[in-house]
Amino acid sequence: MAGCCALGCDVPITKFQPNTIYLTRMEKSQGADLKLALEDTTAALEDLFGTPDKPLWPAFSENDADLAKLVKLERLQQAAGAVRSDQADEHVGLYREHCVQCHGISGDGLGPTSRFLNPYPRDFRLGKFKFKTTPIGNRPTQTDIRHVLTRGVVGTSMPSFRILKEDELEVLVDYVIFLSVRGQVERQMITEAALELDYETGDRLYDRTIRESDPELFKTQFNRVTTAAAEVVKQWLHADEAVTVVPEPPAEYPLYTSSRALSDEEREKLTTSIARGRKLFLGPIANCASCHGATAMGDGQTNNYDAWTKDWTEGIDPQNRDELRPFLKLGALKPRFILPRNLRTGVYRGGSEPSDLYLRIVNGIDGSPMPATAMQPANPQGLTENDVWDLVNFLMGLPNEEITKDASIKGSHWSAS
Repeated sequence: MAGCCALGCDVPITKFQPNTIYLTRMEKSQGADLKLALEDTTAALEDLFGTPDKPLWPAFSENDADLAKLVKLERLQQAAGAVRSDQADEHVGLYREHCVQCHGISGDGLGPTSRFLNPYPRDFRLGKFKFKTTPIGNRPTQTDIRHVLTRGVVGTSMPSFRILKEDELEVLVDYVIFLSVRGQVERQMITEAALELDYETGDRLYDRTIRESDPELFKTQFNRVTTAAAEVVKQWLHADEAVTVVPEPPAEYPLYTSSRALSDEEREKLTTSIARGRKLFLGPIANCASCHGATAMGDGQTNNYDAWTKDWTEGIDPQNRDELRPFLKLGALKPRFILPRNLRTGVYRGGSEPSDLYLRIVNGIDGSPMPATAMQPANPQGLTENDVWDLVNFLMGLPNEEITKDASIKGSHWSAS
């Protein structure tokens, strides 16, 4: 997420790139011609969200007035447009300055450098973000997005933007949310056009040409689109309510640490905790080894895809070049397998603190094959909080373990060095 627009930082960009990949997928799956739907969707999004140089935020009804508070229009305006600054070092065009090279002008993850990066840059339009404090299926909080901006994503091309001013970080947080909301609304409109409307009989999703000739019908169309946008924004506005609070580990659970020496009693308790964590890792409840492998080196299931690839390849074989070709021509990135993390390196993209690992275990990683763990008491067969801390201790200790050749059989030959 660095660099400037390949077309030039100061080049006006009048249009967001439409999601033709998803539209083509829906055309093929439904046997529909959605050319007019593309026109309608593009027009509606422009009326609600503006352009890359002049962003807007939907004018929600009085009943949904709180939705206007999710992002601030002045922040969107500072993030958007051409890159420039004044004598007071106030920067404008921050998204194009720092993000567009990888994430693209529409937040589609199809920036000029995207196909050369591994992993690919995030496509914001699904509303899915991996590293957050909310469970799978929930939107991240603004604090979550800010955390990723300041910390970066280790092991990827996403750098830390800690050097930016506080207000500049807030500007980018709001703009990422703006692009994600816009992308989600776009997908909903395309889906509705494909599944519920019949363009061959004259149905239209959003027809600007009737604004004057049939104001009542146009108002109905406009309200339908605004209502869809409101439902998307509500998911973001209430994200804080779904945050998973990481509990403090019990006093009898010393966490694995290299920052201080442990007493003999603490070391014995930690060794016991690690042994329990190893058993859970290999066992059927946590079932970590099925993907990460019995060695924890990421050598379990290695032929899966992330949610972004599964989304546009639904209904086709991701390995079939003939089926992929129409989508690749539209700019889709060649499918790659998503590989489980090698846990023995101690490098975690979502953070390596015990609290980070706790969240990844309990919440899962949205958009990836990493599931949320079943927890007690909601699931009597699930893990307890103490079980999770055992797993955390086991994971924290892995980089300092030796591994023998036959450890992949049962894992019983691991020994701490």
